[in-house]
Amino acid sequence: MLELTGRQRDVLVLIQENPPITRQARADKLNINASAVQNKLKEAGAIERIGGTRGYWKVKI
Repeated sequence: MLELTGRQRDVLVLIQENPPITRQARADKLNINASAVQNKLKEAGAIERIGGTRGYWKVKI
């Protein structure tokens, strides 16, 4: 089971509410580094990018 931090859970909620949300929009809403949390979630297999730059994020957990 993947152990998530509070910030990671916040990012997942934003993605679930708005799958095409940009990395910068998430960072602005949560006042965090634009890529730090996303990269860890991708590496853990918690999220997956569907499509290219105009695609969206899929929460896998």
